[in-house]
Amino acid sequence: MSREQIRSERSRAAQGKRAGFASQAVAMALDLLSVIAVYFGLLLLYGGLQFVVTDSPFSMPQPGRWANAVLVLGVGWFVLAGAWSSSGRAFGMAFVGLRVVNADGGSVRRGQSRVRAVLVIFTLGLGVVTVLFSRRNKSLYDMLCKTAVVYDWRPALPETRQNQ
Repeated sequence: MSREQIRSERSRAAQGKRAGFASQAVAMALDLLSVIAVYFGLLLLYGGLQFVVTDSPFSMPQPGRWANAVLVLGVGWFVLAGAWSSSGRAFGMAFVGLRVVNADGGSVRRGQSRVRAVLVIFTLGLGVVTVLFSRRNKSLYDMLCKTAVVYDWRPALPETRQNQ
């Protein structure tokens, strides 16, 4: 999507600029909800496979407290790190029109996305609060991983020298 295809003048002006707190907080909440939805879907899939393979009636798997925590963290890490290292956006970010980019504006490296995902999962996304106190709208994750969250409604990152 080119800049001219964005209908709203305000949205065109914001394209590529750092996202503010409200946008990042909504995207973070939606991303965390999507992680929970994926985890719930995996539990349903496991229960369904168990029903098909064995003679037992369908029942929702109920892992223990620690197993649940570890599995949610693992699913969250996999979903977020994978999304950020490929398109630069997970579900919530795509919905809001945000993208995580490298310090130079290019794609986030795999290592950066993995560390960023670990930080987000272990802080439950609360590191986004630092955007309120940052002059450059940087979250805790952006500061530690040398990334930025920008407004970007385009489906893919533009070609940069690094991507070519």
